[in-house]
Amino acid sequence: MTSTECLASCDCLQAPRLFTEHIQCALDQVKGETNWKAEIGDFNAGVFWTKQDSILDLLQKEVNKLSVSYSSKPFPKCKDAEKLFDGGTKCVLALVSSIYHLPLQQGQMLFERWHRFYVVLLTTLLRYSTTLLNSDTQSVAQSTGAIWELCSAVNNMPKDNKSSLVEKQKQVLELVNDALFELEEAKKTCSSESSEESSSQYDHSILIAGIGLVKTAKILLHKSLKSIQVNGHSETAQQVTDADTLGDVIDKTSETVDDFAVSLYSPVSVVEVRRTFKPLANHLSSLLAVFRESHFCTEQDVQWTTLLENAISHNDNKVSALVT
Repeated sequence: MTSTECLASCDCLQAPRLFTEHIQCALDQVKGETNWKAEIGDFNAGVFWTKQDSILDLLQKEVNKLSVSYSSKPFPKCKDAEKLFDGGTKCVLALVSSIYHLPLQQGQMLFERWHRFYVVLLTTLLRYSTTLLNSDTQSVAQSTGAIWELCSAVNNMPKDNKSSLVEKQKQVLELVNDALFELEEAKKTCSSESSEESSSQYDHSILIAGIGLVKTAKILLHKSLKSIQVNGHSETAQQVTDADTLGDVIDKTSETVDDFAVSLYSPVSVVEVRRTFKPLANHLSSLLAVFRESHFCTEQDVQWTTLLENAISHNDNKVSALVT
């Protein structure tokens, strides 16, 4: 290869390099940005989400063009490469621009959910652009698939704060279900050992009482989730705030349950049970109180919330009597 041909070959790498630099710049900007718009007076949710869908659809098409063009040699010539990567760059810029048009007044939880999505998408795009530079056909195919998967997942992502809360609560409920399942398995083991030693019988009694408290957490999450799905809205500032406030409390539920559940595994640590059962009971009481004060709670919820209030107190007292 002559020096002129070598220079031309290097110039043809300029377009993908610039594409990578644009993505990196966009990612750094999104990660480091703190001055988001708290309020946009003329925000139109329908227009915003339609535009989001259009940008992501276009991004998929542009990525597909690049993947096909760079799946095998010979690679596009310089001018053709510039046109290809220009389309991808415009999508990245449009994506970043759209981020700044989702105001915090639509809900902190909604905003944070989409902010995480943008960071993941841009990170995946950055990895994709690097595979193009390395000319690794298999990596290009894998990265292309990852981008398509992310763009397709948008169809199931929340578009309002109520939906964000429902998504979060389902995730937390699943984690609590897992913790409860493990405790039920531990109970089977403990039952077979409890007849052998008095200490095992004591552990079994604590475990049974502890499972009651975790079951109460599961029921509270399950029942309140149903009410949120039926009664919840995101049309007024108060409704949006209700979701954010409840979401903040729910965020701490899984960790509080896990801390308590770990203390119940054989051999039961009475010291740890004593340390963790009261925070869980108090947390469940707080969660119930926040739910009751929100628009999600209606007259139809009075009966079960009262029953659960009593259940929290009952199970709290049962554990307390065993370890204090």
